[in-house]
Amino acid sequence: MIAEKELISVVIPSYNECETILEAVFRILKSLGDSLLEVIVVDDDSPDRTWELVENLREPRCRLIRRIGRRGLASAIAEGTQAARGRIIVWLDCDLGIPPEDIMSLVEKLDSYDVAIGSRYIPGGKDTRPRFRAFLSYLFNCYARFLLGNQLRDWTSGFAAVRREVLQKAPLSMQGFGDYFIEWVYECYQRGLRVTEVPYHYGLRQAGQSKTDSNWLHFMKFGVSYTIRVLLIKMGWGKRS
Repeated sequence: MIAEKELISVVIPSYNECETILEAVFRILKSLGDSLLEVIVVDDDSPDRTWELVENLREPRCRLIRRIGRRGLASAIAEGTQAARGRIIVWLDCDLGIPPEDIMSLVEKLDSYDVAIGSRYIPGGKDTRPRFRAFLSYLFNCYARFLLGNQLRDWTSGFAAVRREVLQKAPLSMQGFGDYFIEWVYECYQRGLRVTEVPYHYGLRQAGQSKTDSNWLHFMKFGVSYTIRVLLIKMGWGKRS
């Protein structure tokens, strides 16, 4: 049960997401209802003018942060969570690969845990993307579990719910791409925070172009970068601010 004063802020980073952004916002508004305080869209000055669609939405619970001259997934999420006014903060991609309707299933776990993470790899969860792409993600998570600990199954989820005070104890990095999430969750464990996973079904984006799924060169580049990053995290080197 969510108390009246524990309203939810949902942060969604965007870059060239004009085909999905409005549906993502509307589905968040509908699924959370009166529990929602705000949706914060953090847009990196998208050339496709995603920011303009949000700006013209005229929805009082939707806020836009248009970032001009700076870009990056990790910093966008960090900036959005810092601007959030809700007691509970959730973040996820806006490409609809993560169903907005699953947000509340994470939030409900915060009665007993400090951090709730959407997971593809616990019973009830599933990666519904093409088999080879899903297998590579699973293989990387096996590597992450081997080095960082089997207490978490989905180290690259990128879908989380926390109370505001958690981000004061374990702030999000302003640097990096998806690897920010691995570092952040590992720090949560290091600080003794209670972390749980909630199953969900993850799929391909419903429109637009993925930065990794559509380009194998980019995918391999990120894969190598993440592999090295996990090793550095385990060794305690190169923590990002």
